[in-house]
Amino acid sequence: MSAGKGRMSFPLWDLAGDLAIARGGGPVKTDPMDRPDSRSLRRRVAALLWIPGAAAALALGSGTGLWWLSVPAFVVLIAGLWLFTAGTGGIRARLRRRS
Repeated sequence: MSAGKGRMSFPLWDLAGDLAIARGGGPVKTDPMDRPDSRSLRRRVAALLWIPGAAAALALGSGTGLWWLSVPAFVVLIAGLWLFTAGTGGIRARLRRRS
């Protein structure tokens, strides 16, 4: 490519890059008081685990030949991810409110 010509840019690629920068949160913060909430971090981890977990639930049903086995696997997956994101403190607080 010659020095006088610009590069061609794809609009969706630029939007994805802008979104990554906007959601990235800026520089890494080392002060413990400025760190993000642990619940939001657990939510991000749960979002990453959702797709492999759903694939495993489908694989369980298709591997055993029992399609209905995928339904309880999805229920366990969703409940497990919900409990993971709520954390133990949130669950304890909810149980105390009900009691």
